[in-house]
Amino acid sequence: MSEDQEAPQEPQDAPEGEQRELTPEEMAAAEMLRRLMTTPVQDVVMQTMATFTDMAAIRMGLGPRAEEDFDLPQAGLAIESLRALLAVTNAVMGPEAAKPFAEPLSQLQMAFAELVEATKAAREGEGGEDGEGAPPKRATPGAADAADALWTPGAPEAGGGGGLWTPGS
Repeated sequence: MSEDQEAPQEPQDAPEGEQRELTPEEMAAAEMLRRLMTTPVQDVVMQTMATFTDMAAIRMGLGPRAEEDFDLPQAGLAIESLRALLAVTNAVMGPEAAKPFAEPLSQLQMAFAELVEATKAAREGEGGEDGEGAPPKRATPGAADAADALWTPGAPEAGGGGGLWTPGS
């Protein structure tokens, strides 16, 4: 569909010449379709990379509920997904578009590798090999503070305002 096409305003199953009110579900579907037709794919890719960045950090125990959200396989999936999208972004949209996510990806990969090793050592020390368990104790004080640990584009260390990132903001 092209951008100049509009989402359907009335259901196709209405008898000819009759109009009926759309249900809330149909209205929501029409709005979603309209958004999909008008939102640039680049915006969705950038938002998705920001989401994967935050998800990886949260699943590595750096969110507000550190131990409850700790899940290394999920963190690994988020990191690999971010890595793949970063490669596509770099190839298609150029290095400038990919640049804001290169350093966070590198930091996440390093932290992930350290957590995998620490978790493995902790399990071997306990004599168990049955799952992720709780995150290992952190060597750096304050590493589990969510406000300090979650990265978003435009965060203070990058010269921006931080907070929830949305395309075009």
